[in-house]
Amino acid sequence: MKKYYFCMAFLLSLMLTTTCFAGERAGAFSISPFAGGYTFDGVQHLKTAPLYGLRLGYDLTDNLGIEGVGDYLSTKGTRTNTSINALSYRLDVLYNFMPEGRLVPYLAAGGGGITAGHGSSFRAGGRNTDATANVGGGLKYFLADSVALRGDARQLFVFDHKTLYNWEYTAGLSFLFGGNKPAPAPVVAAPPACNLAVAPATIIQGQKAKLSWSSENATECSIQPNIGPVKTQGSMDITPSADTFYTLTCTGEGGKASSDANIIVAAPARPEAPKCNISVTPVSIMKGETATLNWTCEYATDCDIQPAIGTVKTGGSKEVSPAVDTAYTLACTGPGGKAASKANLAVTTPQPTMEELCMTLHIEYDNDKSIIKPPYYGEVEKVAIFMKRFPEIKGTIEGHTDSNASAKYNVKLSQRRAAGVVKMLVEKYGIDKSRLAAKGYGESQPIADNKTKAGRQQNRRTMANFGCVSVEKK
Repeated sequence: MKKYYFCMAFLLSLMLTTTCFAGERAGAFSISPFAGGYTFDGVQHLKTAPLYGLRLGYDLTDNLGIEGVGDYLSTKGTRTNTSINALSYRLDVLYNFMPEGRLVPYLAAGGGGITAGHGSSFRAGGRNTDATANVGGGLKYFLADSVALRGDARQLFVFDHKTLYNWEYTAGLSFLFGGNKPAPAPVVAAPPACNLAVAPATIIQGQKAKLSWSSENATECSIQPNIGPVKTQGSMDITPSADTFYTLTCTGEGGKASSDANIIVAAPARPEAPKCNISVTPVSIMKGETATLNWTCEYATDCDIQPAIGTVKTGGSKEVSPAVDTAYTLACTGPGGKAASKANLAVTTPQPTMEELCMTLHIEYDNDKSIIKPPYYGEVEKVAIFMKRFPEIKGTIEGHTDSNASAKYNVKLSQRRAAGVVKMLVEKYGIDKSRLAAKGYGESQPIADNKTKAGRQQNRRTMANFGCVSVEKK
């Protein structure tokens, strides 16, 4: 189980990335005090013990480093009360992933020795030394560019008369000194960009046109001829008397940019028939959303949009939010006659959002008892409410025990526990008995260690999973 947790933590670290942080760096020395735990191979019959030590390291490159490690522990036997002291020392090689980031996962391997002795005999020379090797990995989280939290887990191989498999898991701090820190990237101002447009591009002398402009990364803008300084984005009506070539010039920290727009001004002629166009963006919306109507019209003096809008200018835009599909009609009149244009907007009514509701049951019991204790009445009531709300739901109540008593007795006890839950649901809450089943599994499916009091308490239980149902989310 410890191997599983270590692997999961390591895989999670590989999925997390951060940048623009000093982290590990070539040429840096490190001092890393730590504390943790040490678990012995079962054949040694020694208790898991606290561990204290110090690592001294050097980064050969950003990714590759070496460490000298020393640590000390004191433990006792699991069969006797004999005190054991041990001193471990080794040299490790580390490979750092993503060394420039705040979060730095790493792999490690190395070897050394461990010296152990019984109590006071350790200091008197009565000790034994064995060679060791180790593999593992860990994670460093840099609080600053030279200070990091560190977690580490190792599989230790102790070469006694036969190979022993021990575990070491620690946490601590790492302090880095020296090394090559990356120089900050120079800040380069982005060059400005701008755009100038005129609509319509051709007008009859005396008519208006609209200049529209926008810019990025600019602090000052000017339009010539005859306009001068303007905001960095905007629009304005113009009525030039002759063909005009407009230039937008914008400046910023990154330099200068310009954009041009040309308008042609024609001499008055016989009245032209109006030309108009209306469009809608997007062409389809969900009910409650908005769309934008855009329209333009040439050779017109009056325009109207229906339904529900009325008189408008000969060019412009407007946000609309109809409740149903709507066909908008732009009708314009001028000296040369009338013109019309249509735009259709589809409106979709949103479908209800669904969500899943799930129900489980978990009740624990006193030793050799099948009575449901009052603190768990709410669990049963919660299941009853769920089953009344969803009459199609069925479920099996599963009873379990610890390993006290015989297997045959425990099967009967677990069956009584499951049946007791079914009885309460049927008699107290009126749930149809045909929707429920009770099954006792005795001690055959423990979820915790029956060797401990806490584990036995967890194993004395009834459980059920009633599945999930999809309902409309409110």
